[in-house]
Amino acid sequence: MTKLSKRLLDPKEMGFYINNLWNAFTLADSKEEVRELFKDLFTHTEYKMLAKRLEIARRLLEGESYESIKENLKVTEKPIAFMSNTLANSGDGIKNAHTKLKLLDKDFQIKRERRQAQLERRERKKMPGETFLADLALEGGSALLGAVQKKLKKASVKKQLPV
Repeated sequence: MTKLSKRLLDPKEMGFYINNLWNAFTLADSKEEVRELFKDLFTHTEYKMLAKRLEIARRLLEGESYESIKENLKVTEKPIAFMSNTLANSGDGIKNAHTKLKLLDKDFQIKRERRQAQLERRERKKMPGETFLADLALEGGSALLGAVQKKLKKASVKKQLPV
């Protein structure tokens, strides 16, 4: 079990360190950078533990039973109860992440179905000339969105959050 040193730090200093941790994750530009940061900061066991906690919470939000979660994820009732209490008391961060992950899953499913339809030749792939204007608009919109997201990320880092 992870433990903190018994020698306490000044709460302001600790708050500064915690804000730096949040900023480090916020400033990561890609999934690969976040993965590298996780691997450097957490042990393999902590990494798995955090992933299981998130999955427990997601399954609880989907209405899955304790027994089913316990059996499928090979966990005891203690982490399930912990996550259940977290969700009952607030859990806004987990709920927000779950909502975003559901949207990501839905998008992935749509893309997979389209790809399958193309493979089965149910849909004809359009020629580049047929989609040029739409592709151009999407590409420009994506670049603009990326620039805005980067600015928001940097602004978020400057904001000090209470610990």
